[in-house]
Amino acid sequence: MNYKWVAIFLLFIVAGSLVYGLSGQPHEFSENECSNCHFDTENNPSNLKPSIAIACNTCHPQLEVKKSHPSEIYPTMAIPKDMPLIEGKLTCTTCHYLHPKDNMKFFSKKHFYLRRQVQGVFFCIECHKVDEKGHIVMAKIHTGSYNVTDNSTRIDRMSLECIECHDSHMKEPVSSLGAGKWTHYKKKFNHTIGTSYRQLSMRNMKKYKHENTLNKEMRLYDGKVGCGTCHNIYSKEKNMLAISNRGSKLCLSCHIK
Repeated sequence: MNYKWVAIFLLFIVAGSLVYGLSGQPHEFSENECSNCHFDTENNPSNLKPSIAIACNTCHPQLEVKKSHPSEIYPTMAIPKDMPLIEGKLTCTTCHYLHPKDNMKFFSKKHFYLRRQVQGVFFCIECHKVDEKGHIVMAKIHTGSYNVTDNSTRIDRMSLECIECHDSHMKEPVSSLGAGKWTHYKKKFNHTIGTSYRQLSMRNMKKYKHENTLNKEMRLYDGKVGCGTCHNIYSKEKNMLAISNRGSKLCLSCHIK
């Protein structure tokens, strides 16, 4: 057997799959894929399997990296009736449509197939309460302000969602923001968001460490610094830091004394 031709054939299959996956045909499933989520598509299509989050992750592995909202949990607040739970648990389909083509036109890929027309904090308040200051009641959170310094580039989606909640001056949803600086009110500490860490470290090799040396918990977004670089909403560290900052460990992961 000519293994060279076998390898080339397999490469074409993989390439074809990638092209199809990137061809703007999301969430258009074949009949043999229905059983991944449904028990019985003909007689009871709304009865979904509890393992639906696993099915979603097969096509969206980046969800584990982003970690924007927990799934497979029992909600502690009332959930709107049109935002379905599976066996009482919140899953991906609670907030997102699986088959957007069956619904209104504004539920598009760009809109992340959300079950409401709004995004960000304005979507979250469908379930979460808001206090007298306009903040979502989830936990005690710090507030600050974000100032755009470079409109030629854009910050990552996760940072945008963080800023929509934590910037007390934010009064309406925004689809994007340029790179800038986040200022914590209490400590008057500011940090850049949306800056290319690679370019920064190359220009200032005496001040910043190489990106390959960063702790794996300190994530970059297309090589850029984001809120998720230093924070993780599931972290048990103080202030939800990605790693402990004891002895300035977190800061010194990037900065050189």
